[in-house]
Amino acid sequence: LIPKIKALRAVPPSLGAVVTATLVARLLRLPVRTLADVAGAETFRGGLAVLPKIGLPAVPFTMDALRVVLPFAITMAAVGSIESLLTMQLLDGIADDGKRGSTSKENIGQGIGNVMSGLTGGIGGCALIGQSLINMESGGGKSRLSGMSMALFLGMGIVAAAPLLATVPIAALVGVMLLVCQGTFSWSSLRILHRIPRLDAAIIGIVSYTTVAHDLAKAVVAGTVASALGLAWKLSTSIAASTDMVAGPGEGAGGSSSKWKSYSLSGPLYFGSTRQFASLFDVKKDPGDDIIIDFTNSRVMDHSAIEAINDLADKYGAAGKKVHLRHLSKNCGDMLAKLHKGGLPPYEIIESDPGTDPVYDVAVRIITGNPGTN
Repeated sequence: LIPKIKALRAVPPSLGAVVTATLVARLLRLPVRTLADVAGAETFRGGLAVLPKIGLPAVPFTMDALRVVLPFAITMAAVGSIESLLTMQLLDGIADDGKRGSTSKENIGQGIGNVMSGLTGGIGGCALIGQSLINMESGGGKSRLSGMSMALFLGMGIVAAAPLLATVPIAALVGVMLLVCQGTFSWSSLRILHRIPRLDAAIIGIVSYTTVAHDLAKAVVAGTVASALGLAWKLSTSIAASTDMVAGPGEGAGGSSSKWKSYSLSGPLYFGSTRQFASLFDVKKDPGDDIIIDFTNSRVMDHSAIEAINDLADKYGAAGKKVHLRHLSKNCGDMLAKLHKGGLPPYEIIESDPGTDPVYDVAVRIITGNPGTN
């Protein structure tokens, strides 16, 4: 109806719905709960007397008080920052005007606002997804002036039109928020839930449940931990090796005709994949006296990976075989050498090729001998 009436096109739909519901409730004398019933008549007495006075909170500055306040302060700060940044990201996507909000300015502005709110006896706040979407859908929510105007008009309403605001039915506001929830929920995620990996679906469930049962801060922590563990599990099972028999250095040049078994690794080697790495090799059954381990498509990530390579080489050495390590970074070779006081044993051979060897450092360095040597 509103889009067809030119004079009403400038009225925000949510405001029109609230005004209409209020008028219908008053004219028909419907038994509905209003804002005054929930917040109390004293809140909507109006006038300049409702304006807060500036001053420090009546809280004792003691360590006991700090122990009580600090956990709640950290939780509220985390939830407020997360919700504000998520709201900003959502609005940037809806606006799609090529501009992006500043996360640092958002947090600094929110912090200053919450400090001033505390000095006037108010409570901390953050960006509201519902209010922000209402502003955006009303056509005026693309600038900071929109949020400032909302706060200004709300303050003016509390001072000058408090009795009128007190008659607004709670049901009207609930209906507006339900529409906001319906618009912000990603319904498409339900359609593809059975198509995405089970781990991702489980993380979505964990975050959703934690948000409803506890709060957004705990949900973010739970989601981050679950994602990290899931990634570690995926990486730990992604390392693999293809084997082949290649010609030894003497074959084809009048020398021996023996072939060497070659393992070509793929995937990251780190603390989570060392067990899978060790299971790729069959020390006792591998033929010949020389084994090649090629790291062209693999990367050594940490100290546990270095230890795993060294342990494997020791097993081959105990079986009377030599291990030729190819395409390791110089840093990996140096760390392997430092595991042995006299340098690498004769059965552990690093074949360097500056032209093709990768260049990277392992996450953890080994410190041996003098404290300044690493």
